[in-house]
Amino acid sequence: MTRQVGNISIFLSKAALLFAVLSAFFSGQTVFYEQTLYYFWGNYVVLLVYAANLLLVSRVFNGFSFGSSDLHEIILSWILSLLITNSLAYLLLSLLEYRMLDVVGFFLILVFQFILVIPMAIIINSIYYRLHPAQKTIIIYNSEDIAREYCAIIRKHRKKFIVHYAMPHSTPTENLLDRITESETVFFLDVDIAKNEILLEHCFKHEKHTYVMPTFSSVLLNTAEISWISNVPVFLSKSSAIDPVPLFVKRCIDILFSAIMLAALSWLMLIVSAAVWLYDRHAPIYKQRRVTKGGKEFTLYKFRSMKPDAEADGVARLSVQGDERITPIGRLIRKTRIDELPQLINVLAGSMSLVGPRPERPEILKQYEMIHPNFSLRTKVKAGITGYAQIYGKYNTAPDEKLFLDIMYIERFSIWQDIKLILQTLKIIFISSSTEGIPDELETALRINRKEE
Repeated sequence: MTRQVGNISIFLSKAALLFAVLSAFFSGQTVFYEQTLYYFWGNYVVLLVYAANLLLVSRVFNGFSFGSSDLHEIILSWILSLLITNSLAYLLLSLLEYRMLDVVGFFLILVFQFILVIPMAIIINSIYYRLHPAQKTIIIYNSEDIAREYCAIIRKHRKKFIVHYAMPHSTPTENLLDRITESETVFFLDVDIAKNEILLEHCFKHEKHTYVMPTFSSVLLNTAEISWISNVPVFLSKSSAIDPVPLFVKRCIDILFSAIMLAALSWLMLIVSAAVWLYDRHAPIYKQRRVTKGGKEFTLYKFRSMKPDAEADGVARLSVQGDERITPIGRLIRKTRIDELPQLINVLAGSMSLVGPRPERPEILKQYEMIHPNFSLRTKVKAGITGYAQIYGKYNTAPDEKLFLDIMYIERFSIWQDIKLILQTLKIIFISSSTEGIPDELETALRINRKEE
């Protein structure tokens, strides 16, 4: 009952946040753009369109994800949502007035909304954790290495989880069931749930929050559709080639968007090129062989962020934390993802797409395939600048996790999903942790190479 009351309270708090933002917009419209006001019902229509756009955009950026996202990410989501929604409202009202309205008013409305949103988001976040205290957590694992890694990650979320038990899967079932009963949240790490239905059924029966580390088969089932054979429910995993019509639309979006972005950002690309060249008098564009659809190799273009002799020994390696090979200018353009801009040329040429699995280097791909034979399945579609793994993962995300994320993208492919991922990329640009390098003792992100702590 307490949790239900908490959920209702948070819902009302979110509604209050939305109402405050809408009120600020309408008040600003009344003060600065009185000429755009209509009769009673007309104003409601404009406000309804504004609210629908705001809800849609904030959903894309996860603006209401209190309890599942960090506070700074929620605030960033609202800033981006308001920027986009208010820009659309400005264009709409300007079209209705047959002229471009004074932009100062919209800027002041936006500032006032920020002043409202930031403290309200902080308050709602605080209320959420007061009404949803950290849960007593048990971790059931198969591999000690993975358990150590994930326990460290879970313990960072102290507001959500308090780890009381970390038990190997080999523990007698009765003991596991007793500890699960005492806990509120259960993590299954690298455990084959199909062989442990009794544990999962126990979690369901006793209403435990259950987190399961995915396997390749579970990812496929997660993206499957529910179908029926007579009156028997079954999972249907199509795992087939994407239809040509959405692929054609995807290619049209790639061409249009990359051409517009190249034209609009040409000034920035010239400045970055000059800055990189002036630093060490070497070519600003870095060319590298990567792998795209069907295992085909192509030349990827990036702004050079490392020293010219970064791989003088001929060994392909990923960037590590605090990598000394990265130049000062390189650190800046990496954090802001500006180094990726030349890949718009790859998109325009057709070797890449805006959205898709990140292209790996041939040498590193072979290393990953030795440990994860299914890793090459990521090449069922064109490589992309952004995608599931780039948005929900990090630069140093382990290969098996990247594989799962990319398979989810491929199996769930839709044009709307691509549009959402392109918009979400705007948010990732401002999250510096997404570009963290791998630990400095490694050359690739393979877990098996990681040193014991």
